[in-house]
Amino acid sequence: MLGWASGLIRNTDISEPPRALIWPRSAYDGFAKRACDLILAGLGLILLSPVLVAIGVLLFGLGFNKPLFLQKRVGQHGRTFVIFKFRTLRNRTCRKVPPPILRGANRFTLMLRLSGLDELPQLINVLKGEMSLVGPRPHSLVDDHNFTACIAGYADRQAIKPGMTGWAQIQGWRGPVCNKDHLRARITCDRQYIRRQNLLFDGFILIRTLALPFKALGHSAPWQRPCHGLKPCLHCDRRQV
Repeated sequence: MLGWASGLIRNTDISEPPRALIWPRSAYDGFAKRACDLILAGLGLILLSPVLVAIGVLLFGLGFNKPLFLQKRVGQHGRTFVIFKFRTLRNRTCRKVPPPILRGANRFTLMLRLSGLDELPQLINVLKGEMSLVGPRPHSLVDDHNFTACIAGYADRQAIKPGMTGWAQIQGWRGPVCNKDHLRARITCDRQYIRRQNLLFDGFILIRTLALPFKALGHSAPWQRPCHGLKPCLHCDRRQV
C-alpha cells in the first residue's frame, strides 16, 4: 500500500461527511443498462477475439507463462469478484528471457497499459454481470479498505456496478493512484457520474474512451517516471484503475 494512504488515515478529518448521493431510479438502473452491456460486450468479444488471442500469444512468447492476470476486486455493494486483465508486470511465474526480448516485452506491456488494451478481458466480467461498460473503476481489496478509511464518501462509488471505463477516466484519471489528490479527484468524478448517469451520458463516455489510447500513446512523459502532481503519469508501473 502507498505510504501516503496510511498517513492519510491518521490525518484526514471526516467529521463533515460529503452530501449523500441521491440519484433517480428508473428502468435505466436495471434492464436498459444491462441490455446495453450484454449487447456491446458480446459484440466486442466477437469482434475483438482476434486481438485478444494475438495479445495472449505475444505475451506468452515474451515469457509470460500466464498471460491472464486474475485479482479479487470490490464491486457493487462491496461484493468481491475476480477481475480479468492481461498480465503486464513480470513476476515469478514468468520465464527468463534474453535481454533483447525483455526490452521488447517491457515496451509491449507498456503499450498495453497506456492504450488500455490490457483491460479488454474485462468484457467477460461485463457479460457475467460483475461489471458494467461504464462506471467507477474497481479497486483491490486492500486498496478499497484503505481508501474507505482515508476518504469520506469513498464507499458511495459502490452504489452501482464498477465499469471498464468511466467519467473519471476520460477526465484523465486513469493512471495509478499516486497521491491523495489523485484519489479525491477520482472519487469526485465517480460521484458526479452516479448522479448524472443515463444512456446518452454512457454513450458519450464510451465514445471518448475510444480516443484515450491514441492520446495516451502520444504522451511524452519519460517511462516509469513517478508522478506527484495533480495529474497522473500514465507511464507508472503500478496500475490500480
